[in-house]
Amino acid sequence: MGGDFQRGVGLLQQGQFAEARAEFEKVLAEKPDWAEAHVNLAVACMELDRTDEALAALEKARALAPESEDVHYNLGVVYEKTKRWDDAQAAYEKAVRLRPTVPETYCNLGNIYREKGWLDRAIEAYRAAVDLQPYFALAHNNLAVTYAMMSDFESAAYHVQIAQALGYAVHPDFVAHLHGELAKRKKQADER
Repeated sequence: MGGDFQRGVGLLQQGQFAEARAEFEKVLAEKPDWAEAHVNLAVACMELDRTDEALAALEKARALAPESEDVHYNLGVVYEKTKRWDDAQAAYEKAVRLRPTVPETYCNLGNIYREKGWLDRAIEAYRAAVDLQPYFALAHNNLAVTYAMMSDFESAAYHVQIAQALGYAVHPDFVAHLHGELAKRKKQADER
């Protein structure tokens, strides 16, 4: 009995990753050249922490559809998960070149830049994400964290407020750290 692609997608959406994986494997047994099925198989494998299988599926998808933004984005996710920062950066940058309208790609690219210590580039990537999607709470949170790393606590506090207003659960220790830094700076300014 063959697989059903739409059923696999539905299983992915329901969080039934093992079942989705099995469904996409059946689909690919019949249609091995279907790049999108390889990508969805990879997504199921990533959710099951089968990163080697996910990477193998994405490599097949890339061979079949080298100009697919979705393939490169998901390669970036696997590389990021396995701390292959240079590979993740290259995959996300290619995904941005192929389709520069996906805020999640910019956000993930910002994470890679921040991980590499390129804070100005991380800020640019997160800003691109919120320019595309102003209500992207995670990107606002990541802007806050990166600004704090740069000791720009005013900008960090601004983006924390936005992230919280959008319903993002900003870590309370981070919020306390920001308030402490802002209070310390205010006290120093008052003493001058």
